[in-house]
Amino acid sequence: MKTNFFNNIAAMGCPGRWQIVIQHNENGNFTVSTHFSVAATGDTASKNLIPFVSTGTAADFDDGYFSEIEKPVRETSGLLNNMEDYVKALAKTKEQSRMSQDAKSKNKANGVAGKEQTATETANTDEKLKAYTDTLRKVIELDSHCKYEEAIAALPLVSEYPDKETEITKRKAELERKREQKANLLF
Repeated sequence: MKTNFFNNIAAMGCPGRWQIVIQHNENGNFTVSTHFSVAATGDTASKNLIPFVSTGTAADFDDGYFSEIEKPVRETSGLLNNMEDYVKALAKTKEQSRMSQDAKSKNKANGVAGKEQTATETANTDEKLKAYTDTLRKVIELDSHCKYEEAIAALPLVSEYPDKETEITKRKAELERKREQKANLLF
């Protein structure tokens, strides 16, 4: 007996953890509970996802199980991967901010007459970080709705945030990959 079960999972291109529970009743019907998650997102919101539950005959599942779960799995994968990227970026930003504060404190404690930021410069830096974070949230929201073209257009420019070049470039590459996958699925 040959099945394409695992080939169908691999073809979705959504690495993660699958929990599939199959219940067969006395009438010959099946109830299948499918729960998909990404290993470690760093965000507890992923624990709120409920399984996708379907009921039908063996023939129903043979004919349409994967086509029925593919879209929800792709959306879940995109959302959880974005949450993981966002949590990592947030942690990195907090660390950089902490390091910057530590350096300022050390300079003041040592009496080093370093280049001090004025209140205006600090406010501008805070506004710029807030604008970047808001833009990133918008990109993540568009990505979660599979609006990859709009998400790419909404990405902040590397010239405006040269210190975020790696992060912006990585996110753009990921969005372009998802856009291509979506285009390939539609044709």
